[in-house]
Amino acid sequence: MSYENAQRLTVSLSPTLAAYLEAYQHSHQLPSRSEAVAHAIRALREKELADAYAEHARSGECVDLENADGLQASDGSEWL
Repeated sequence: MSYENAQRLTVSLSPTLAAYLEAYQHSHQLPSRSEAVAHAIRALREKELADAYAEHARSGECVDLENADGLQASDGSEWL
């Protein structure tokens, strides 16, 4: 793992979870258990986001497509 500002954490896992993490690391050819944990955290984040989108869709609230949240409309020419 080569994150510029990586933080070291200590994690305690049950033997079953530790074995799964190790198996996941090897089956996905990840360089370290830290990378396997990072994959798990990203998956949790994506799941929570998907759940939030699904909940919003079920709520029936309309999405205001006219509101650009304070951004000015642009054709992108300033980036050319």
